Amino acid sequence: MSKRNSLLGLALVLALSAAQAGGDKDFSIGIESHGRTEAADVGLPVYAGATPFQENDGDKAAVTLGAWAGRFGLRVNAMKFSTAAPTGEVAAFYAKALGRYGEVLDCREPAARVKPPKDSDKLSCESSAPRPGEFEYRVGTARNFRVVSVKREGELTRFDMARIDLRF
Repeated sequence: MSKRNSLLGLALVLALSAAQAGGDKDFSIGIESHGRTEAADVGLPVYAGATPFQENDGDKAAVTLGAWAGRFGLRVNAMKFSTAAPTGEVAAFYAKALGRYGEVLDCREPAARVKPPKDSDKLSCESSAPRPGEFEYRVGTARNFRVVSVKREGELTRFDMARIDLRF
């Protein structure tokens, strides 16, 4: 889906939510975007010695995006880092760190990629597995979860971590 279509869809959802709210005095609507995201926003520690990772094109190493209308909304807190530590060591660190939030899904495992029933709030991984030598872990529910991906990039290990919160 193109960026334009996504924005149009979001605008439509927000407008419909506003119309349904009617005279609700506690109703609010908004969009948020900034690069002041911290590890506490994601709820995970930063691997010791890691530094923020910036792409060559100047993307930010951390971002928060959000949109809401009444009780409906989406919030994403995401961060990118790199370290000289071995990929497996970083992956093991995050598998353990995620464990404090519940059962950790290892997206390399076929069972983690089974799509749950449509009305379920059970978390699953995407339909495709990470590439060989890469790791992806998830924990939480389908509407509120954390995800960490770890991969080798040149001489360094790159890891991305995010917290996604969907309300509807």
